[in-house]
Amino acid sequence: MIQLPDWYDDLLQFESEAKGIILNFSVTINNRHYTFNFYDPVRFVQDANHEITDNGYFQDKNAVILEKVTKKNIIQYLSKL
Repeated sequence: MIQLPDWYDDLLQFESEAKGIILNFSVTINNRHYTFNFYDPVRFVQDANHEITDNGYFQDKNAVILEKVTKKNIIQYLSKL
């Protein structure tokens, strides 16, 4: 069973798809807790390039790149874990 965060409402779904990102997305799957940072490819490259320029590296152990950051795509990804 996949349990999405309570705060993931319709407005945030719209905003995350438009911005191509949602960070610190905590979910529970079969009583196990996970945290993900979902990006679309364009936003991921932008953020990675910015971090590399500023810091010389990019690190995000929780990154998942989706075609689009939508509820459907998030659930599809989570259901494969």
